[in-house]
Amino acid sequence: MGITMSPQDYATAFRILAASARHPENIGRLVEERLLPRLPEKPSLLDVGAGSGKVAERLAPRFGSLTLLEPNPNQLAGLQLEKAKVLVEPLERFHTSEQYDLVVCSHVLYHVPSSDWGGFIDRLLSFVRPGGYCLIVMAADRGPTYELCRDFSQTLTFSDVADTVRQLKLPHEVIATMAGFAAKTFEEMYTLCRFFVLEGCFTAEQLAGLSENEARELDMKLRAHAERCRDADGVYRLGQDEDIVLIPKP
Repeated sequence: MGITMSPQDYATAFRILAASARHPENIGRLVEERLLPRLPEKPSLLDVGAGSGKVAERLAPRFGSLTLLEPNPNQLAGLQLEKAKVLVEPLERFHTSEQYDLVVCSHVLYHVPSSDWGGFIDRLLSFVRPGGYCLIVMAADRGPTYELCRDFSQTLTFSDVADTVRQLKLPHEVIATMAGFAAKTFEEMYTLCRFFVLEGCFTAEQLAGLSENEARELDMKLRAHAERCRDADGVYRLGQDEDIVLIPKP
């Protein structure tokens, strides 16, 4: 009896992530307060791994042009940005002679082997015009979501993208932010907790190898975590500490 997630579970998790994640607001505020005064009027944006497009939607009013890369067409189903150029492809297949004032890569590097991060970041920077910026967002190795995962895997390691940036000897700044997610029902938060734990703490082989008792114990533990996310107002909330790594292009 291994534990798996159904397509419906994935759809529920992605819906909650898209609807309630607070990182688009964190990114928008940082861009407006720190970067726009240093960029041309109506600058250009490249959003790599745009997901549901929430970050681009938040930034759109302040940018003259937007290009979104997202390899999963299902993620873009509800996107309505008339002035955005949307390409259903990953970064490695994207080719253009254009450079952008701001390149954003939010919560994408989980899907890239950490040994390849250096090359991935170099490619991101190749699309930044001189005087522009690359902005990378990742979950941090602290906070409620991290502690949730740590409770299921003591060997869990969160690779630090800032370490890779330092190894590349790039000028950068790390800005700590608090984000997170909200769900209206226990079942929604339970599904979200399952998503984080099953995707982040176990391999497919490990999940398939669980005994019936181990699978039952894991499920009970997940349910207990989800229940602890219930606030006094009845809404289920799970905080997530995130780091924004800001890299200027000289």
